[in-house]
Amino acid sequence: MPISMDISPLHRTVVIAAIGHVAPEEIKANTEALLEANVPHYGKIIDVTLSTSDLTEAQVEHIAAMLRGDPGSGRGPVAFVINPHRVGFAHAFADVTKGDRPVKLFRSLRDARKWLAEQPKVEPKK
Repeated sequence: MPISMDISPLHRTVVIAAIGHVAPEEIKANTEALLEANVPHYGKIIDVTLSTSDLTEAQVEHIAAMLRGDPGSGRGPVAFVINPHRVGFAHAFADVTKGDRPVKLFRSLRDARKWLAEQPKVEPKK
């Protein structure tokens, strides 16, 4: 599978990396796994520098709606690491979710980690 996910309870962080062409079904499956892990309050780093996808705007909207979940749940910040020469899923997701949580695009993993560490911690809603 071209998507890997690592959840770190100690650091309250989720790191997702995608490599190669990622099909909408694979993104949906990863989103479902993220929801099952019940970590909406964790900060997330999503590295899409080495991946491509063909998601439609409606599919991006659907993924964002899945991740919104319960309006009372805490939503952690999302840092995308992107290829600056390509516009894709990260840009569309950031546009769709900009009012839901802090979302920012980065050219390096180091900058993404630094920004994520500077964000206030989100407490899980009970």
